[in-house]
Amino acid sequence: MLASRVGFTLLEVLVAVTLLATAFTIIWSTFATTLDGWRRSGEFLDRITHGDFVIDQMVSSLRSTAFFPNRPDKFGFWLDSKGGGDAPRDTISWVTSGGSFMLPEDPLSRGLYRIMLSVEDAGRDSGLAVRSFQHLKEEIDKADVKPWFVSPRVNGLNVEIYNFEDEDWDDEWEDTNAVPSLVRITLYMEPVEKFKPPIKLQRIVEIPVAPAVTGAVRVTQGPGEGAERRRGRSPSEQQENPEGGRPPREGEQNAPNLRMRERSP
Repeated sequence: MLASRVGFTLLEVLVAVTLLATAFTIIWSTFATTLDGWRRSGEFLDRITHGDFVIDQMVSSLRSTAFFPNRPDKFGFWLDSKGGGDAPRDTISWVTSGGSFMLPEDPLSRGLYRIMLSVEDAGRDSGLAVRSFQHLKEEIDKADVKPWFVSPRVNGLNVEIYNFEDEDWDDEWEDTNAVPSLVRITLYMEPVEKFKPPIKLQRIVEIPVAPAVTGAVRVTQGPGEGAERRRGRSPSEQQENPEGGRPPREGEQNAPNLRMRERSP
């Protein structure tokens, strides 16, 4: 009688090891993919959060724009467009107040100042650069002020001005002695992976000091209309009594005509 078989053959062991290795490979690949996706989603969320903070600071500063018509050359909005592409690098400047993008110890933050934003590469420093100037300075040159890089993850800035006549967005602004009504800002953030398109964040900002709506029909008062309304009379009532003074009492309506007939031969 043959002895009973005990253990596994070499072939069975090899098959078992192969199956086990395949299972571990699948499990590890799934785990690594999940970890990579978790990492990329975390970095993407970090880019979005960082970009939201930067663009919100820009919106806050633009809404605090100051403009005085007696010195339009000192309070105008400037835009230097550097073209399109995946990462345009426009330069914008305006006069504002408040502490957006300003260092706490900067004395200019206590009043009005001109701020300039641009995206630059300066050796180890790169990203969104901020410069501030005294707003009544005769000549303003960005080379005279050392920039403060507030965000190294910003690699592009595109600014467009809404044209109410054409009902479209323009990438140029030539009226440097005025302030636009609507500005669209597009911020380009560094992508999570290399050679991928940048992350875009966009805001539309309405500047309060600009004209309410360029090209809109405005309802204006006629000469003297406001004064007559303040006296409690409408323009139609003023036309009925062109001589001014109090309205005629009852019985005095035809008095001027009677006097004219008495003077006639």
